[in-house]
Amino acid sequence: MKGMLKSQLDNLWLLTKTKEVQALVIGYDYTTGNVLALLGEKRALLAPEDISVYQKNTKDKLENLLGSTITCKVVGKTDKDILLSRKEVMQRRIKNYQKGQVVVATVVSASDKALFLEFDEGLSAIMYLNQITSAKVKRPIDLYQIGDKVKCVITKKKENEGYFELSRLALYKNVILNIKVNDNIKCKITKKLDDNSGYFVEVVDNPLYSGIFDLNRYNCNNNYKIGEVITLRVAEVTDK
Repeated sequence: MKGMLKSQLDNLWLLTKTKEVQALVIGYDYTTGNVLALLGEKRALLAPEDISVYQKNTKDKLENLLGSTITCKVVGKTDKDILLSRKEVMQRRIKNYQKGQVVVATVVSASDKALFLEFDEGLSAIMYLNQITSAKVKRPIDLYQIGDKVKCVITKKKENEGYFELSRLALYKNVILNIKVNDNIKCKITKKLDDNSGYFVEVVDNPLYSGIFDLNRYNCNNNYKIGEVITLRVAEVTDK
């Protein structure tokens, strides 16, 4: 039985060692850092250094991988397992993207100053708070939740480090809105004012434009939620 299992493993190794394969992630070993996967009916392993080009936030990234199918390259075998590398696939895909390209990225984690995202099945990216919105926001995660998809522009390609820098605002740099007093415009609530008198908002059609919704001034008592989209009337337009 042991010899038959080894023979089947050898055959699988010979068939797949030069190809990219699809593996189903089934677990994560917190002791070794290995990702456990299934390649067909055979067990496979990805070592920590072979999971991603960009190693920051690895724990969060791995937890998001559970239950998903990932593209890998077969790089070796043991008596029991096929050894896979996702890093090599990511390195090749990085070369397909350049500064200025538009991508739709998924939020995978966040800090107080940035969102960490992925696109094209595992390419890592970061988007700093000042590239997310022009309005005052305490934390990026107040506007975007884990799993949200964000349309962005690649502003920097860190090929040696294995990740990209993205900007949501760069999408709108050439979009000019002719906003006038008394216009009705859709706005997203981004933060409550410190004195609870109103909210900071950004214009939905162009987040480069932002403003203040003063509840006291307009005698409004609504309790809005951060991220909620509402229609507001323009009371003043300034250059600040």
